[in-house]
Amino acid sequence: MPSTRRDRAAGEGAERDVLDLGGYVPYFLTAISNTWSRSSSRLYLERFGIGVTEWRVMSQLAIEPGIPAQRICEVIALDKGAVSRSAAALVAAGHVAERPDTRDARRQLLELTASGYVLHDQLIALATAREQLMLEGFSPQERAQLIDFLRRMQARLPALRDFVPPSGERG
Repeated sequence: MPSTRRDRAAGEGAERDVLDLGGYVPYFLTAISNTWSRSSSRLYLERFGIGVTEWRVMSQLAIEPGIPAQRICEVIALDKGAVSRSAAALVAAGHVAERPDTRDARRQLLELTASGYVLHDQLIALATAREQLMLEGFSPQERAQLIDFLRRMQARLPALRDFVPPSGERG
């Protein structure tokens, strides 16, 4: 399915390419991601007093205890400032502890505390229930295929970040 269609410009009579949102993959990724994040953040704030960014930080710390904030940025592709603010809020709330990195005195390593693991366990149950709701009606094979497609797209991210359009083209 093509991602553009020919359309008449308003009041000009000329035709030009416009996005066909029904076939434009970035539209779907953005709409799904934005809705997922906003609704998650609202729910997590109401139930647990933390937002989706704090949850993402906590989930990565459960996977890799004792890592620096920079590692979280790398894995979940979040802005350094957002991770720093979230980590500071979680430390202040007692859900995350900081300790000096013995290999680099300028860095702090982060890990969940006992209360952080309790909160993590409550959040992961809610997060996975929401994932199941989103994937309802998909067969196990379709879920595996979707994950495969997403992994392949993720593997293309370095090329996307490094993309420079040829001279004369706008990006």
